[in-house]
Amino acid sequence: MGVLRQLLFGKYLLITNTVSCGLMMAAGDVIQQRSEHWKKNCSHKYFPSSVIAASPENEEMTTISDTSVYGHDYMRTRNMTVVGLLQGPFHHWFYTILDKVFPGRNAKSVLKKTLLDQSIASPTCLAIFFIGLGILESRKIEEICKEVKLKFCDTWKVDCCFWPPTQCVNFLFVPLHYRVLYTNAMTMVYDIFLSYIKYDAHFE
Repeated sequence: MGVLRQLLFGKYLLITNTVSCGLMMAAGDVIQQRSEHWKKNCSHKYFPSSVIAASPENEEMTTISDTSVYGHDYMRTRNMTVVGLLQGPFHHWFYTILDKVFPGRNAKSVLKKTLLDQSIASPTCLAIFFIGLGILESRKIEEICKEVKLKFCDTWKVDCCFWPPTQCVNFLFVPLHYRVLYTNAMTMVYDIFLSYIKYDAHFE
């Protein structure tokens, strides 16, 4: 077990961080797709918006809705996984350099790391996310730029609420070799939101 730990979090830490980043992105998308399906096909059974008198037509509609089968979009999850794998090396090297430039866990060091993470790492990863998915979906550069312009700022605002406290915990308590793994675990929660923003949210 000790040898495996040394390999995963020592010699092959870059691979561990990269693969875990891709897997967490995939997991976030799987959860979001199932959530979308549940809201569209099942939520009415538990949270009906109104009471409708029973009729043969309504019963037929209910039967059709109840028998709706969940169909997972594997191409979408594959694309999300690839984007996660692209973000992995950036996360790995960014946190390694950040810890060398600002060593220690005092308040001043943690504050600097958090500010740099939010001002550099966050916009970079969001750019990789939107541009990378646009390329994987074979979209035109004009369409990618339009989506970035439409969604980037609002996504980053949510990012600013979620990540600073998360990263304060990271920089204060998590050892360097587990730092990206911790970030990836928290990213899975955040990736549910990213998947929603990318595929299910509607912007005017």
